[in-house]
Amino acid sequence: MKKRLPLLLHILLWVALIAFNFFFSNTYESKTPWQWVVLDKTQTFLFHIALFYFNWFILLPKLLAKDKVVLYALAVIFTLAVFGLVRAPIEIFELKQLATIDEDLAKQLAKFPDRLSYLSTMFQLSIMGLMTVFLSSALKVTGDYLKNERLRKELEHQQTATELELLKAQVNPHFLFNTLNNIYSLAYQQAPNTPDAIMKLSLLLRYQLYETDMPLVLLEKEMEHLQNLLDLHRLRLTDPRLLSLEIHGETGHFQLPPMLLMPLVENMFKHGLASGPMKLWLEVNNNTLTFTASNLLKPNSPSESYGGLGLQNLRRRLAILYPGHHSLETQVVGQEFRATLSLYNNA
Repeated sequence: MKKRLPLLLHILLWVALIAFNFFFSNTYESKTPWQWVVLDKTQTFLFHIALFYFNWFILLPKLLAKDKVVLYALAVIFTLAVFGLVRAPIEIFELKQLATIDEDLAKQLAKFPDRLSYLSTMFQLSIMGLMTVFLSSALKVTGDYLKNERLRKELEHQQTATELELLKAQVNPHFLFNTLNNIYSLAYQQAPNTPDAIMKLSLLLRYQLYETDMPLVLLEKEMEHLQNLLDLHRLRLTDPRLLSLEIHGETGHFQLPPMLLMPLVENMFKHGLASGPMKLWLEVNNNTLTFTASNLLKPNSPSESYGGLGLQNLRRRLAILYPGHHSLETQVVGQEFRATLSLYNNA
C-alpha cells in the first residue's frame, strides 16, 4: 500500500488540475465544439505532464540533487524554450481554426493580433511551463524532505535501540564478574552455603536470560531479582544485617526497564566498606519512584572512582529512556556515599 500511495497522489493531483482547468475555461470555449475543447485540453495537459516528469525524473535528481544549481537553471531555461517552441505552432493553429467557427474569437484575434504572434505565444507558453516546473520542483523537494525525515527518525530509533542494548550488555558482564568472585570466595573458604550461592546465581541468570529482553518489567520482578542479588552478597558478610533493603509504597503496577537499578547496587558493593552498613531504600509515591543506595566508603578511596563506568552507563540509559523525567544525584558526606535515583513515570 505504501508503494501505491505516491502513484495515487500523482493521479489525484492531475485529476484535480484537469477539473480546475475545465471549470475555469476561457469564455469562447462555451461556443466551441466539445471535440475541440477535449483536443485542446488533452494536448495541453500531455505537454505539461511531460514537462512535469522530465523535471521530476531527469533534471532534479541528475542536476539539482548533485548541487549543480547553475547547470540546472540553464537546463530549465533550455527545456522551457523547447517547450514553447514546440507548442507555439499548435496553439496558433488551434486559434486560427477556432476563429473560423467562432465569430467572437475571430473579433478578439483581429483586435489583438499579438495572440497569433509566434514569439509572443512562445513566451507565454514558456511562462506557463515555468509554473509547471515550479510545481514539480516544490512537490519533489517537499516529498524528498519528508522521506528523509522519516528515514532519519527511523535511523535514530534504531541507533537508540542498539545503544540501549550495548549499554545493557555492558552492565551484565560486570555484574556476572562480581558475582562469580563472590562464589569463588565462598568456595575457596569451603563455606557450606556455597550451593545456596550457586542457586542464587542460577536465579539471577534466569532473570537476565528470560526477562530482560522486554523493554519494561514490573517493579516487583525487578525487586525480586534485586533481593536474590542481596541474598547472594549476604552469604559472604560476617554480619548479614549490615545489608538492608526497605520498600515503601505500592509497587504492584509500576514498570521500569530491566536492570536499571543494578548499577547503583553494584557501585555500592564495589566501593562500599564491607564492614560498614549498606542501605537500600525504595519508595513509590503515585507515579514517582525513588531509589537510594548509601554506604561507607573504603579508606583512602579516590573520589573520582565513586561513579565508575556503571554509573556512567546508567546516566546514558536514563538520558535515552527518561529524557526530562528523571534525576540521579550523588553526594559524599564525610565517609558516606549516597546515590539517589528518581523516575517520573507518566504511564
